[in-house]
Amino acid sequence: MNYYQPQNAGFYNPYYGQQMQQPQQNVNYTQANYQQPVQQPIQAYKPQTGLQGKSVDSIDVVKATDIPLDFSVSYFPLTDGTAIVTKQLMQDGTSKMTIYKPIEDNENTTSIKFVTMEDLQKEMKKVDNAEIKDELKGIKKQIKDITKEIDDLKEE
Repeated sequence: MNYYQPQNAGFYNPYYGQQMQQPQQNVNYTQANYQQPVQQPIQAYKPQTGLQGKSVDSIDVVKATDIPLDFSVSYFPLTDGTAIVTKQLMQDGTSKMTIYKPIEDNENTTSIKFVTMEDLQKEMKKVDNAEIKDELKGIKKQIKDITKEIDDLKEE
């Protein structure tokens, strides 16, 4: 923007009752000299990328460590590799700590065992057949009693 002032432009001073000359300045205001301030847009909250936390020697260090107040989870792996502790600020102002420990994998509990026909036959021989027959007789007797009660109810 160029601002133009005529050379003979003065201003009137009512105290002197005369027109006074304005001091002359040879300043040329150009677009290059005048720059409008640039407004930066307001940046929204950007959560941190990556995990928050650090390696610690014990759980006591985690208890004493400050955490962010934005309700995000901070991770604290123990340096000996026995656990990972997380700490988070809760809505009521308290902090919540969770401890994650690795599970040892026992092959005996997780492996699948298959039975061969020979093993099954050996185990069947060990079962007492007389005991099974007695249990079946008892079950048959209970079934007869139940059916008799049902028939009696139908007749009434």
